[in-house]
Amino acid sequence: MLTRLGAGGMGEVWEALDTTLDRRVAVKLIRSEYASEDMRMRLQREAQALARIAHPNIVAVYDVGMDHEHPYLVMELLEGVDLRHLLTERGPLPPDTAREVAAGMCAGLAAAHGVGVLHRDVKPGNVHLTRTGRVVLQDFGIAHLLDTRGLTATGTVIGTPGYMAPEVLRGETVGPAADMYGLGTCLHEMLSGRPAFGRSGGVAALMYQVVYEQPDPLPGGMGIPADLAELVHRLLSKEPADRPAPSEVIRELARPAGADQLIARAVTGELRDRALGRFTPGTLGPRSDTEVVPQNILTPEPPTNGADVRPADVTGVGQGADVTLSSLTRAHILRAMSPEAAEAKQREAVNLVLRGSLEEAVDLLSGVAEVWRSAYPPDHPSALTCAYWQAVCLARLGAGPEALAKFGAVATGVQQAPTPHGRG
Repeated sequence: MLTRLGAGGMGEVWEALDTTLDRRVAVKLIRSEYASEDMRMRLQREAQALARIAHPNIVAVYDVGMDHEHPYLVMELLEGVDLRHLLTERGPLPPDTAREVAAGMCAGLAAAHGVGVLHRDVKPGNVHLTRTGRVVLQDFGIAHLLDTRGLTATGTVIGTPGYMAPEVLRGETVGPAADMYGLGTCLHEMLSGRPAFGRSGGVAALMYQVVYEQPDPLPGGMGIPADLAELVHRLLSKEPADRPAPSEVIRELARPAGADQLIARAVTGELRDRALGRFTPGTLGPRSDTEVVPQNILTPEPPTNGADVRPADVTGVGQGADVTLSSLTRAHILRAMSPEAAEAKQREAVNLVLRGSLEEAVDLLSGVAEVWRSAYPPDHPSALTCAYWQAVCLARLGAGPEALAKFGAVATGVQQAPTPHGRG
């Protein structure tokens, strides 16, 4: 177990190392209070069904098992950003980019429905976008098989209210059309930059709006094509029978040639902007002696004695919540490392860059750079090495001028650095 990536009401997701195949994977640990026999049976069947899909628009599942009282899933580790992050940071997507994201989601849903799996929590946070333009549906952890009605209590509501279909909230039988409704809410948000529902009030008011009221209209004057607006209207129909199937939606999306490159450029642009912000000295501000670092969120070191790794405490995490470390918090924690730990993290970051995992490398290098700035002069070999690999990241993300400037600063630092003997 390497790094906790996030936590929610059902459990945690960790980045881990598969020591047999020497690859990094994602491990989803289910909280022990949900580890009933019902849950274990459902998790086993869902994992078996998902493992049969082998579709590029669905996250790959490698294994399922139990660690004492904790069920777990081992899945593909995805690089890039999720749709929620992209919308939060960059606002509405261009219509052609939204078409391509929706088409990838449709292809994944069609594959899942074809083997009897419902996602049941289609929302921006569960749609991952990679730097190669791949759209991946993830977190089928609360999905139910269409043929396992006996495993779920009647009337149980599972999902995120703002993205749930009206029939789900009414307690009716749920089918593939509920996932298409979730797609409609995502497409609405991709085009408008805001959720389809949630104008006012709390959860009860939100659920009332979903069941009885029409969604917020797509804003005029934003260049939203009429065919997309009509498609969103049909996907958000109150009655399941009125919603189009995935194959029909894919035909109607009329994606332009090379549309997958639009996603790749959007994701790369977000990572590039993040790198430019993180690799600028002083962006975090000075650390004061009274700064408080949150407890129980430091990345644990891998065990050396073969001991089991217990999941971190997630007490107090709300049902359905998405909790991850903020970038600022991670940076504060990283820069509090000792020089010895920073050297290890820097080596890890270099390996991440070499294998193309630039998102995590950006975070690590920015934190390590803060350590070097506080511990060593700018021409110290460790500081120059960190700056060099920051430049490599920038170059691979297409920030050519900034990469050249940083390479130049490294070259200048090397020329001006005193010899080890002169340094003493």
